[in-house]
Amino acid sequence: MMLYPSMSDLLKKVHNRYSLVNVAAKRARDIAAAAEEDPDAHLDEKPVSLALDDIMNDRIVPVEGRHTDDIEETEADLESGEAEERE
Repeated sequence: MMLYPSMSDLLKKVHNRYSLVNVAAKRARDIAAAAEEDPDAHLDEKPVSLALDDIMNDRIVPVEGRHTDDIEETEADLESGEAEERE
């Protein structure tokens, strides 16, 4: 079974899987929330499918480089065990 859009096509729009998952999840939550607020709204597709379609058609354009420092610090903290102490 082929998925559309394919992962390779999506990674041309968003350059790493971590960012792709975050962008798609955020957009899917926004779509689902908007559909819940409108009693007349009916989604023909699941929110994640609509979010991925938005990414492929450049309706959602992620900003590259945001939160990169935070991600590196979090990974370093996890390796040293400091992340658990802060929570």
